[in-house]
Amino acid sequence: MKLTFSTFRNTLAGVSLMLLMSCGQKPAATAEQTTAKDSIPPPAAAQSARPVHWGYGGDVGPSTWSTLSPSYAMCAEGKHQSPVNIVKTDVKGGSNWNLDYSSTSFHIAHTEHMEDIIDNGHTIQVSVDEGSTLTYNGKAYSLKQFHFHTPSEHTLDGKNQPMEMHMVHQSGDGSLAVLGVFFKEGKVANPNFEKIIANLPNAKGESTHITDTSFELDVFLPSDNFAYHYTGSLTTPPCSENVQWLVLRDMISLTKEQINAFASRIGPNNRPTQPLNDRTINMDDVKGK
Repeated sequence: MKLTFSTFRNTLAGVSLMLLMSCGQKPAATAEQTTAKDSIPPPAAAQSARPVHWGYGGDVGPSTWSTLSPSYAMCAEGKHQSPVNIVKTDVKGGSNWNLDYSSTSFHIAHTEHMEDIIDNGHTIQVSVDEGSTLTYNGKAYSLKQFHFHTPSEHTLDGKNQPMEMHMVHQSGDGSLAVLGVFFKEGKVANPNFEKIIANLPNAKGESTHITDTSFELDVFLPSDNFAYHYTGSLTTPPCSENVQWLVLRDMISLTKEQINAFASRIGPNNRPTQPLNDRTINMDDVKGK
C-alpha cells in the first residue's frame, strides 16, 4: 500500500496553547491531556482542584504513577498501555485512514483562557481549534494540539529516536487518536521548528503569545507516511486506554542544535515502553485528501 499525504499549505494563523495540570504548579496541561474544550484528558488530576505532582524521575517517576492518585491506577493495571516497542518484522497489514489537513487553515480565536506556547512542566505544547481531521471507519477526529517528547516514547526494534511529536485528535464522542512523528538528527534546520524554539517560554509554567507568525504543518510531516497502528493509552497519567495510535514510519530531520533546544528544556520526558500483551501492530495506509 502506498501512503501519501496531500500537499497542504495549512498555516497556523493563530496558535493557542492551553494550561493543563502540571507538577505542583497552577493547573497546566501535559502531553496527551487537556480539558474537554481543549481536547484531551489531563494527565494530572484534571478533575481535582488540587494537582497531583508527577514526573519522569525519582519518587514521582513512571514506575510510581499508579500510587500517586487512585485516578492513576490504570498506569499499572492497564493491559493496553502506551508507548510500545515496534518490532518491524511483527507488523501486520492494516486498514485505511484519511487525513485532511488541507480543507481548513488553522485559525484560532484567542481567548483569555488560551495562550500560544506553554511549558507546562512536562512538555512544550501547542494547541489548536477545529479545522483538520483524521478519519477512520467513518469517524472523524479533529486535531487539537501537538507536543513533544525527548527522547521518543515509542521505540523501533528497541531503539529510541532523538525526539517524538504527538498530534492529538479527538472525535465528537471524546475518543482520541494520536499521530506520532519521529524526529532524527540531520544537517538541515527545520524553519518551522525554529519558530517554536524562538518563542519558547522562559520558564516552566509560563506561556508565550505569538503574533504575526505562521506554521506550515507539512514541514512537520514526512512525505511517505505509512503508519504503525495499534490501540493503546495516554502516555501520561491517568494513562486512559482505548486511544488509537498512528506512529508514522518515516521520520523528519532536525539538527542536533534544534533537538537539544527541546531536550535541555523538557527532557528526558518519555515514559518507558509497555508490554504489547495481546495486541497487534498493523501497517496502515493514511491517505491525504
